[in-house]
Amino acid sequence: MNWLTWRQHRAQFLFGAATLAVITLFLVPSGLGIWHTFRSTGLAGCLAVTGRDCGDLASTFSDRYTGLQFTIPLFMILPALLGVFWGAPLVAREIEQGTHRLAWTQGLTRLRWMSTKVVTLVLATLAGAAVFAFLLSWWSRPFVAASDNRFSFGVFDLRGIVPVAYALFALAAGVAAGALIRRTVAAMGATLGAYVAVRTGIELWARPHYEAARTISYSFFGSGPHPGSGDWVLSTRTVDRAGHLLGNGQSLDFNVLHARCPDLPGPSSGFVSKAPIQACIQRLGIHLQATYQPGNRYWLFQGIESAIFVGLALGLLAFAVWWVRRKVA
Repeated sequence: MNWLTWRQHRAQFLFGAATLAVITLFLVPSGLGIWHTFRSTGLAGCLAVTGRDCGDLASTFSDRYTGLQFTIPLFMILPALLGVFWGAPLVAREIEQGTHRLAWTQGLTRLRWMSTKVVTLVLATLAGAAVFAFLLSWWSRPFVAASDNRFSFGVFDLRGIVPVAYALFALAAGVAAGALIRRTVAAMGATLGAYVAVRTGIELWARPHYEAARTISYSFFGSGPHPGSGDWVLSTRTVDRAGHLLGNGQSLDFNVLHARCPDLPGPSSGFVSKAPIQACIQRLGIHLQATYQPGNRYWLFQGIESAIFVGLALGLLAFAVWWVRRKVA
């Protein structure tokens, strides 16, 4: 059965290996150049000193490689393609062509037929995704260190262990869709739609709430404790001493200030010096209130999200095996 599985899916395996090889040929040479620049410009040494201002060096470094931003969407769709081209045809193509009946009449049980196929593709997926995740984490580390934005979209999703979980989920979604729909093209479309829907839902609504967010208040002028550069700021509000909302974000409407401080010159009076504005802000107790996830929860969030997608994948694979054993004629 193992040999048969290899013969049936060798084209997919070889194409997947070739794709991984092309990615490696891109990541390794370009990554070596990125790491060389990261060190030679002094940015690595600057970031190693706690509290040192490395903003100019970081901006110069990031601007030099802005052209690589096109890789983010390309890398993010790879798990979906894995589910579409590996997972969806696994069962659907066999049912469409009727070859599953031939296998079952050769003394091969449905459970062994299905489990051998699934285990083979799962192992290949885990191996390829692990290599990809490792290379991409190494390649992107200087960019993450320069901006300290590990939670941001397109960074959290491509580093650490979550890419492996995404790939496993995409494969399982394809297998389940193929077993349920029994038409290869339709199963491919359903796999892509399901993957995008689940990933979007987790990204926008679930991830910010893996742990209770913290709230901190700090001066409108930036003094005092405030979220660090590695923290994931979910929202920022401008409020007065009584907690009344004056605006979202860190901007403040001058008309609001003038209404609360009558002695402050109106917007039509032309240029207004900074001193009376600061005096008004201090008198009203205007400050910023940020809701955020601390940066030290990064690996906790990676683990939680990976567990979610691995759990979904196992459930889908179990459903696919059960469906083939009980419902497929």
